[in-house]
Amino acid sequence: MAQTFSDSTQGVIAVNAGQRAAGTLIILTDQKGNTVMSYTSELDFNVVILSSPDIISGDTYTITIGSDSGEFEVS
Repeated sequence: MAQTFSDSTQGVIAVNAGQRAAGTLIILTDQKGNTVMSYTSELDFNVVILSSPDIISGDTYTITIGSDSGEFEVS
């Protein structure tokens, strides 16, 4: 079970990504298309947890994991 940081003072995003292989590229972009974060996994994974002061509550983001992507609003 993945758990986020409920007392965090910066934005946190947790995504169930399904089973993914090491070497998968993860990209988070904001509503203007700017890259907020980019990371290539070093290990196999199935959950992505991103945290950054650049993640703003109420803003819309797109997360791309390998060839899959989805848009969501941070609450």
